Amino acid sequence: MSTKILIVEDSPTQAARLKHLLQQNNFEVLVAGRATEALDTARQQRPDLMISDVNMPEMDGFELCRRVRLDPQLRELAILLLTGLSDPEDIIR
Repeated sequence: MSTKILIVEDSPTQAARLKHLLQQNNFEVLVAGRATEALDTARQQRPDLMISDVNMPEMDGFELCRRVRLDPQLRELAILLLTGLSDPEDIIR
């Protein structure tokens, strides 16, 4: 059984590039274009890892992390945030 990874990325181009890279390395990949969609997908598909963009409309990656940690079904899910932000406050957040 391969590791299942959920990509949360509002840019279809970026999502496709990351999905392709991960699939080349034998990961099972799910994609959500919005954070709310990602929460639903995570509950239904139970990924091993969520990789999320920080800057997204509706709900940013930080809020998505907070909601995952508050959800009893998801709180153990590993999350990796990707960002171009470099301000120390953003990194600490």
